Amino acid sequence: MTLQDRPAVERVRPPKAPYKVVNRIMRGMLSSPRRARRVGHHLVLLHVTGRKTGRHLVFPVAYRRLDDGRLLVLTNSSWRVNLRGRAEVAITLLGEHRPARAELIEDPRTVATVYQRLINAAGHKNAGRRMGIRINVPRTPTLDELAEAAVRDGLSVIYLDLDAGPR
Repeated sequence: MTLQDRPAVERVRPPKAPYKVVNRIMRGMLSSPRRARRVGHHLVLLHVTGRKTGRHLVFPVAYRRLDDGRLLVLTNSSWRVNLRGRAEVAITLLGEHRPARAELIEDPRTVATVYQRLINAAGHKNAGRRMGIRINVPRTPTLDELAEAAVRDGLSVIYLDLDAGPR
């Protein structure tokens, strides 16, 4: 597939084997307050209950803190489906385990709007790597191109509210 044949935006698929090892190490580091302060200023552990299995799942995820105090997580990983219709989660932020509410956004237009805002803020040349996507055009992708990527590649947005317990 040539660059011209590629879509304007596509998901980056990291190699699975190294990520299993890295995730295991990061779970240990982010669980410790002392070690988390070294690496955890952009990473949290997201604690989720599996929708079908009921198992406790823990995922290291990158986040951005929004002006309103909420955390924003961008993902295209399949674990996100565990958040459909299930808002109660927990996070470990800088080694501190806290309850949180998760809001999974999968609507392609809404996801595209969030991604475009972040791409504009970072600049299209730098944004892709930080966001887990590859931008194959020499400009900020359009909302339609980003919405297409959201549908094709499962791009989604998760908002995390830290101050909210069960509602």
